[in-house]
Amino acid sequence: MYKHLLLFSIVLFFSACGGKKAEPEQIVEIEPAEPEYPITVPFEAGVAVVREMKLSDIADSVRYIPLETNDKCLIKSINPGGVLKTGKYWFLPWVEDLFQYTADGKFVRKLGSKGGGPGQFNYIQQVDVNEETGLVFMLTTTRKINVYDMETGKFLYDIKIPERETGQFAMLNDTTVATFMPNSSGQQKERIYISNRKGETLNTFYRSDLFEIKSGTRWLMGGGADRYLFHYEDMVCYKEYYNDTLFVVTEKELEPRYIIDLGKYSIPIDCRMEACDGDWKRYATVASPYIQNSVIETDPLLFMPYKYWAGEKQRERHIMLYDKRAKECFSIPGGYIKNDFPGALPLRPATSLNRNTLVSVWEVEDLMKEAEKNPAVLDHPQLKRLTEDDNPVLMVVYMK
Repeated sequence: MYKHLLLFSIVLFFSACGGKKAEPEQIVEIEPAEPEYPITVPFEAGVAVVREMKLSDIADSVRYIPLETNDKCLIKSINPGGVLKTGKYWFLPWVEDLFQYTADGKFVRKLGSKGGGPGQFNYIQQVDVNEETGLVFMLTTTRKINVYDMETGKFLYDIKIPERETGQFAMLNDTTVATFMPNSSGQQKERIYISNRKGETLNTFYRSDLFEIKSGTRWLMGGGADRYLFHYEDMVCYKEYYNDTLFVVTEKELEPRYIIDLGKYSIPIDCRMEACDGDWKRYATVASPYIQNSVIETDPLLFMPYKYWAGEKQRERHIMLYDKRAKECFSIPGGYIKNDFPGALPLRPATSLNRNTLVSVWEVEDLMKEAEKNPAVLDHPQLKRLTEDDNPVLMVVYMK
């Protein structure tokens, strides 16, 4: 009886299944939650976590762009942190020149010229561009921003900035400027000015890390790769070496985006070179345990090139990566990411061009040294015709 009952139940089950069509499986797409800012980046912990990485782990491809060399465009040097690109052009600043090249490295022109007339300058501090309106902005040491037409190179007008010691800038829009003020005196309370085209101050953001300099001499730590104000997506970002926070700059406020937890590697005020009042011997000792870092953001990763402020380790180059998804930091041995793509030049990024593109600038002298260690470098079709007198090469890395 139990056997018949069991058989009857099984028949009923299959009959029911066969008589009813299976419902189609529904796939519900869940959008990833937006991260909550500010995000704390565990930099101190990451110093001790060393991880090997190949460039192919994080990138899809690499392109090399040798910059055309002729008598009109002999490049002495480039500020690698200030390199900019639009869809059609590269803009490559140095203190005395602003070079414009096509996307594939053909020389177009130098914008502006040395002098005191309209569109001229003494020295260039930084540049910015607006691809949509076709404008190029040049911060000069004459407390003004020269504005040029991107297609013709013609000088259009200048924008006044506040009468202060300026360092770097970024355009919030074509008429609103964010200007960074370095604290070379120890008593520069204002760090960011927001101003309009007439130079009128719209807002001011202050700093609290002030100090006294007994001699009255003003000191300033800076370099050609400094990158304090820059663009990421549609935002203007700001971070200086003495500040552990990367901010988004708006006309109304500084919005904390990342807090870089340097921990024991954060330099105290009295150990800064400026606060040491020019006592280099003391500075080389007291500043040696501490780290200065910059931040380069892409969608998946933060790249944080860093070095020690002073001492024996000052010349060493390091790089830290922060994985946004895993929320962890780790250091790359040797300070460069090994390149397993053709060309084989290792990567230490100078800046990001957009959300997923990095650029590094290779002086030909340094590139040839790499070729001595690995002759395959000069086998790459984009590099094989290089000579020692050529202009630099741009290494462009396209992230996954």
